[in-house]
Amino acid sequence: REEAVEAVTTIIWIASAHHAAVNFGQYSYGGYMPNLPTMSRRLIPEKGTEEYSEMLKDVNAYFLKTVSTPRQATLIMAVLEILSQHAKHEVYLGQIHGSTPDWVDDSGVVEAFNRFSSRLVQLEKNVIAKNNDPNLKNRHGPAQVPYTLLYPNT
Repeated sequence: REEAVEAVTTIIWIASAHHAAVNFGQYSYGGYMPNLPTMSRRLIPEKGTEEYSEMLKDVNAYFLKTVSTPRQATLIMAVLEILSQHAKHEVYLGQIHGSTPDWVDDSGVVEAFNRFSSRLVQLEKNVIAKNNDPNLKNRHGPAQVPYTLLYPNT
């Protein structure tokens, strides 16, 4: 029984929250190439070399010659945008939509589902509270991007 619970829990985690955390933020975090270059076409030059002197003359130009070309960056941006999209009629974990009101007739299952749904609502409130806490690390720096990838309803 314990092994079955662990196996099913792992499947649910991978297919839901883990997938959301690694998938839906791809464009937000990697769509702007200078924030997350997908490749480097040359090594960082050694100090004292001619290439190092070239880099020091114009760091921005050197950076742009090193990372993805505009064509490559545009392609990656498009792919990340597509991968980050939610399906039009997506049903979120812990929710039931009008099309399936009679999905189960076992009251024990319905009660367990309702408890689970309530816990997801509380989980989202906890994430929102952490995003609003100025003492937490994600709130430091100029961007202060809230973490929304594990919101149960997104």
